[in-house]
Amino acid sequence: MPQLDGRVALVTGAGSGIGRATAVRLAADGAAVGCLGLGAEALASVAEDVRAAGGLAVPVLADVTDRAAVEAAMVTVTVELGPIGILVNNAGIPGAGRFVDVRFEDWQRVIDVHVNGAFHATQTVLPAMLDAGWGRIVTVASEAVWLGHTSVQYATAKAALVGFTRALARQVAGSGVLVNAVAPGPVETPMLFDNTPAEIEAERATVLIGRFLAAEEIAASIAFLAGPGGDAYVGQVLSPNGGTVFPG
Repeated sequence: MPQLDGRVALVTGAGSGIGRATAVRLAADGAAVGCLGLGAEALASVAEDVRAAGGLAVPVLADVTDRAAVEAAMVTVTVELGPIGILVNNAGIPGAGRFVDVRFEDWQRVIDVHVNGAFHATQTVLPAMLDAGWGRIVTVASEAVWLGHTSVQYATAKAALVGFTRALARQVAGSGVLVNAVAPGPVETPMLFDNTPAEIEAERATVLIGRFLAAEEIAASIAFLAGPGGDAYVGQVLSPNGGTVFPG
């Protein structure tokens, strides 16, 4: 029997990259998957991939910074698939520019998507998880938490998500809800290629395995934490990074 058979997952930022790979992996492991994001065509495409992997899929259009839209999306997924037991907070956007040049509205948008997006999604699904006595929340952070090599706003948002993960994990300890995070290294996704060719090659050189990570490799870590293999993990940050940093 697949390890997530009978579970319902919700993945934010599901239209591409890590989110898309995670939705497909969770489906392959037996979960029904709500695919939340902004692009209708991309969500329809990932829903097809989820179904091809053997899972039920419901694509839902929502901006994670819009609380009402997030709540409506969760209702749709719950009605069509059942109570959400697995939440993957993956929605994110890159930040750019030197700190002295960053406009406050650009700073705020990065914080809103990463941090407030995780707040809205988690606070919306958590009560039902607590009532059920079971839940898995996995949030996508970044190696930038340790390396600080990205924009200041991006690294700040990802560091906030690590604090969010650890504090929430402790607060709900003993309830049956486990809260963890993954902090990937450089992943070959559309976001990576927002950088210049020189920046991309410089980043590739930092990866000890000699290549960028595949989104599917990050999805495997997320699926591990969502499944029975992750039952002993509480407030942890797994870092599939190819050797860019040794957290400790």
